[in-house]
Amino acid sequence: MEFKDIVRNRRAIRQYEPRPVPEDVIQELLEIIRFSVSAMNLQPWKIKVVSDQETKEKAFAATFGLEQIRVCSHALILCADVDYPSIIARLERAMAAAGVPADRRESTVAFATQLTGDMTPDQRLAWSREQVHIALGNAVNGAYSLGLGACPMTAFDPTVLGRALGLPETLMPTAIVTVGYAAEEGAPKVRHPVSDILI
Repeated sequence: MEFKDIVRNRRAIRQYEPRPVPEDVIQELLEIIRFSVSAMNLQPWKIKVVSDQETKEKAFAATFGLEQIRVCSHALILCADVDYPSIIARLERAMAAAGVPADRRESTVAFATQLTGDMTPDQRLAWSREQVHIALGNAVNGAYSLGLGACPMTAFDPTVLGRALGLPETLMPTAIVTVGYAAEEGAPKVRHPVSDILI
């Protein structure tokens, strides 16, 4: 399937078959997500994978009654990470492992440290959440490419969800992607023509 067909034909799926998605398929989806674009390649996100019913019920309590999280095979909780010292250190290690020259590593680390250090806590959170939403596109399109249904969710209380999942304060739930084998076609896709989105 070509990428253009994935983005044209994918639909939000809220009803799922009762069979679980194999863990190796979920791992393949996570591989797709981890290759998402991010500013300065910092990848300021963490993903909590939920597949047991008890935890899905806890998450449901934070979602204003959106049933898809109860009936999906897996729910991916995409969280904005604001622990920038750790994020930058992780990037430096990854760059070294990839053979990036030392001078480039040093300049990237210095710039990232200054940039994020000059931000307020609210600005750091907003910036991380923006990066999560980029990864969200890979998550839903990646699921469809693997033959899965998925639904992106942003209607939930992140504080309640974070507490229910026992997340550290440095992680803020930003989006949920429910995943499973589709038990419906989903609503027809309605998109504006290109002429309507140009200024």
